[in-house]
Amino acid sequence: EEECKQLNLFSEKDGELVRFKEDESGLEVTLDTHLYRPSELDLHVKEGKIMITGRHEEQDDKKTVVRQFQRIYSLPAGVTETDVTSDLSADGVLVIKAKKPAALK
Repeated sequence: EEECKQLNLFSEKDGELVRFKEDESGLEVTLDTHLYRPSELDLHVKEGKIMITGRHEEQDDKKTVVRQFQRIYSLPAGVTETDVTSDLSADGVLVIKAKKPAALK
C-alpha cells in the first residue's frame, strides 16, 4: 500500500477537469481534451445524465498505449437534453453547458 502511494498510483487528481460550476443558472463543465482528436471524443445526454468519454490509442511494433477517460454528470433539476450545448475549441478545451429554463431560475 505504501509503495502505491510513493508511485502516486490511484491519485485523486482529475487530469482532464479544468472547471466544474453549478449554480442557479445551470451547470458548466470545462475539460482539457487537447490530448484527444475530436473524433476520439463522445458526448451523450440521456436519462438525466451527461456522459463524456475520450479514448486515444497509439501503437508501434513493440507496444500499444491507450489513454481514456469517462465523466458522468447529473443534469440539474428541470434541465432536459435540449438544454445541453457543447463547444470544442481549436486548442482542445471542451465546454459543456446545461442551462436551466428561465422559469426555473
